[in-house]
Amino acid sequence: MTETLETPATHRRVRVWFGAHPIADHTTSVEQAGQYEEAMRRRFASLRVTSEPVLVGMAEQ
Repeated sequence: MTETLETPATHRRVRVWFGAHPIADHTTSVEQAGQYEEAMRRRFASLRVTSEPVLVGMAEQ
């Protein structure tokens, strides 16, 4: 999923991964996503944490 100029992301999806399996999946506003991502990186220091844009209309799904 890519972010375009026409449809800016209003939310981000933050996930914590154990190998190929997400063990935490949280969608939140762009403002709160940064704080949540930092907290997950501290709590799960050895696991991969990703943050991806969620396009307008996709956040409710």
